Amino acid sequence: MTDRTKTEKETGTKTGAKTKAKTSAGIRLNKFIAMHTGVSRRNADDIIKEERVLVNGKKIKNLATAVKEGDEVAVDGKKIKYKEEPKIYIMLNKPQGYITAVKSEEGFKTVMELIKKETLKYKHIFPAGRLDFMSEGMLLLTNDGDFAYKLTHPKFDIVKTYIVEVKGELTPDLFNKIKKGVRLEETGLLKPDEVRIVRKNPSKFILSVDLTHGKNREIRRLMEFFNLKILILRRVRIGGLYIGDLPSGDYRILNRKTAGLALSKDKAALQKN
Repeated sequence: MTDRTKTEKETGTKTGAKTKAKTSAGIRLNKFIAMHTGVSRRNADDIIKEERVLVNGKKIKNLATAVKEGDEVAVDGKKIKYKEEPKIYIMLNKPQGYITAVKSEEGFKTVMELIKKETLKYKHIFPAGRLDFMSEGMLLLTNDGDFAYKLTHPKFDIVKTYIVEVKGELTPDLFNKIKKGVRLEETGLLKPDEVRIVRKNPSKFILSVDLTHGKNREIRRLMEFFNLKILILRRVRIGGLYIGDLPSGDYRILNRKTAGLALSKDKAALQKN
């Protein structure tokens, strides 16, 4: 055996060992739970911390735990099979009067009622983000927990654009105050990333508002602070994905590439669109 042949053989053995080790390491438990139940990784972390997960019969609370094919995982006593379910991405134009939830114990209509039964054959579909009861516009639903996590976690800085129609007159002073934002004791600073005037007249005005780290009812709270009444609040963009001419109450199934536009942060590309 030549030195070169020996070296190649030894290198191959070591490379193979590394590959095997990587495969046997599996995937992190929070990602596994997200993939197979539809919850976000953040929620999966909470489930693990609460010691609701068993791996091969042992209670787990270490967030760094990994699982591999052949491991038996159970959440709240229910076993999860190690399999990859088909992912689905839905863009819904949510109307007013629906809550953003999978189900409602109070009897309110939910956004899930707008999705046809044949689409719901995909398991664990849930809304990725929220729109309040009286808000409308783009809402994404999926069974991809990793996608939902990236879409909603503040650290990913996903820009969302809203069209806001408001009753009243927009003076230069009021416009500057809205752009500057306000600090409330219960919420902290409420300040849009960007505000643009779409149209105005003496009786009402329309603004385009960009939010990145949107807090609960941020636009509504901001307008309420200035005693302004919102007539329409509609989300029209998430990342690089636009709602376009999708009718209210209708939805469109997106392929993975198109859905991925919602995670785009390329400002130049967004401005072109």
